[in-house]
Amino acid sequence: MADPASSTFELYATLPPQIAVRIGQAIIDGTFQPGQKLREVDLAQSFGVSRASVREALRLLESEGLITILPQRGAQVTALSAEAVRDIFEIRAQLMGLACRRLAVAVTPSLAARLETLLKTLRTSRDDGEAYARASLAISEYCVRHAGSKRLADLILSFGRQTARYTKLSLSTAERRKHSIAMWRDLVDALINGKPAAAERFARDLVLATRDSALRLLADTQD
Repeated sequence: MADPASSTFELYATLPPQIAVRIGQAIIDGTFQPGQKLREVDLAQSFGVSRASVREALRLLESEGLITILPQRGAQVTALSAEAVRDIFEIRAQLMGLACRRLAVAVTPSLAARLETLLKTLRTSRDDGEAYARASLAISEYCVRHAGSKRLADLILSFGRQTARYTKLSLSTAERRKHSIAMWRDLVDALINGKPAAAERFARDLVLATRDSALRLLADTQD
């Protein structure tokens, strides 16, 4: 028979990460806007949990750079400057390049087949910005998680969560999605044909193209 106290602890231990995922997704989706305050009491009521669980979830989100917790002022959604966006994307580009270089060396027929399937999903999603952003995230995560290094994957995925809002913004136009598909095609070809140097270059270029597009659109919205 399970120890009730132990079960209660396990339930509490799993709640904050689950809440963090939901709040983080709301930030990425734009439900919570940059600079918006996040009140513990409101979130606790919304999720039907204790303020302690929400507080821990917010700490997790702060560690990922999605929110900022200010003394006496509480939590608010992080509003990244253009300089910060540029910095984070450039770091992610280098890490993504390394991951794809490793993946190209270790690619197998089953991995290649899965990459082709994910690329097909990307192409069929090109007329829908939301669907395309999700498909782009899926193929990116697949590459990262199969590069042979959990530490590298954790780093890239952390940066990915910080940049997700801006990646989504950068893919909001049909022309940009068309360009993105062409770049993904080059990257997948390099991966499945075992060309590590080309895969690294294409991966970096893909991330940096997203950065440049996001920065242009950010500048337009701030004018």
